[in-house]
Amino acid sequence: MKTLKRIAVRENEQDLEILLGSWIKAIVRYTSANPYDNPWWYNERASLSVLAGAAWTLKKWHALEEFSTFKRHRTLEPGVDSGSLRHGRCDLYIQSPGTSFAIEAKQTVQSIGFRSDGSTFAERAMRKAWQDSGDLNKQEAHRRFAVTFIVPSIPKSEVSVKENGEDKICEKKVETAIDAWLDNQKNLIEQSARPKDFAYVFPRLGTPNYLYGNRYYPGVVMIFEERYRAYRRENTNE
Repeated sequence: MKTLKRIAVRENEQDLEILLGSWIKAIVRYTSANPYDNPWWYNERASLSVLAGAAWTLKKWHALEEFSTFKRHRTLEPGVDSGSLRHGRCDLYIQSPGTSFAIEAKQTVQSIGFRSDGSTFAERAMRKAWQDSGDLNKQEAHRRFAVTFIVPSIPKSEVSVKENGEDKICEKKVETAIDAWLDNQKNLIEQSARPKDFAYVFPRLGTPNYLYGNRYYPGVVMIFEERYRAYRRENTNE
């Protein structure tokens, strides 16, 4: 069965490209070892554990999940890192030999197909992840990211065919649905005023094992949006 995958990072983002490549390998490794299961069935924590595990497989990379930290109270002006600190948790910290990432993440299931706009829940999750990343102390790591895991969900009726009187998942129909959604959501996934990198993986296209009820869940998209450090505005009255 075919696996559909892609990595897209900005220029000179070697560390992110390495991490996203390792994440795809981790997804493929898990689904190959567990053909009736996949990591995106579950929730944000499960998806973060795969990303953390992907980091640990890389030489001299490290990761910590759900650790205590300081976050900002949400009393800031847009784009200004200021305000008092409070105790909180960071979803994931990843360290490479050359840099480190502090990550706040969200996961959503996004309906796709003929009767869906393909973006409502994805946009909501990305917005929430972005808000949460702004709560991180600007000194938490070298770089801060909002990460969104988007799990597309396709109606069974749109990807199945009849064979010998039984419904079968059609690999070609699954691929066509995914390609159409990705193409229609280029503005969401690829283009933004905010710096953005992404990867996706849809392993074993057409496997019936990703069918749950009347919906088909073929894989996962992971979007990184970088939140740059901002600085306290100067008092113009001085």
